Amino acid sequence: MAAQQPKNLNGKTAIVTGSSRGIGAGIALDLAKRGANVVVNYTSTRGERAAAQLGKEIEECGAKVAIVQANIAIMEDLKKLIDAALAISVNGKVDILVHNAATGDDCYLEEMTEEFYEAQTDVNLKAPIFLTQLTLPHIARGGRIVLISSVSARMGMPQQTVYAATKAGLEGMCKVWATELGKKYDITVNCVSPGPVATDMWTECEPDVVAALQPSIDATPAAARVGEVSDIVPIVSFLCSEESRWVTGSTVSASGGMNFI
Repeated sequence: MAAQQPKNLNGKTAIVTGSSRGIGAGIALDLAKRGANVVVNYTSTRGERAAAQLGKEIEECGAKVAIVQANIAIMEDLKKLIDAALAISVNGKVDILVHNAATGDDCYLEEMTEEFYEAQTDVNLKAPIFLTQLTLPHIARGGRIVLISSVSARMGMPQQTVYAATKAGLEGMCKVWATELGKKYDITVNCVSPGPVATDMWTECEPDVVAALQPSIDATPAAARVGEVSDIVPIVSFLCSEESRWVTGSTVSASGGMNFI
């Protein structure tokens, strides 16, 4: 019989961006199992179906869920996430904000366009900045902000000029926000940096990107494999809990040792 998750987030309200599938869905469900009410965010029709199913699973945990269609690259859509969180919050506050949504299409520098650059930076960097800004007036004392980075920020992989830069940017922002916002709002801010994880984003990567990473996968110290969603989720949940109160401004490697931080 599987052990039940501790209800250490009872009464909390969380926003998890990009949470209809993959790592985001895993995070949203685990937070619900720990007692949090959760805003599930999706953008596409494909995501809508997955979000509806996830919503049922969250409700089966006894938690409240708000399923919100929002393109986080559009400033006007960000407020929808805040409004949805406040509507299901028991204390009128947002306790947890997980910046998971990202776009990671591949492109060599010689083929780069301004449109490609903006499409990635709007989702991966601009959205976390301005969603956090909108959340601050409503964030609970003792709140948690977690940003999902990537080993790409540090590994110099081809075709990842913008993706790697945005993920490195999140790690830099994490330290700034931990310092700038920590005492003022009594919150912690941390990053989690996964390696390749067996999600749609990984399976849809260009074959040469996968091939370039294969030697690193084979040499990963913990095991010669890509990660699973279940490898990442508990780390994020810990950083959302009271037990992580003395951890802030950190980037936690969740890559099986593919990349040491």
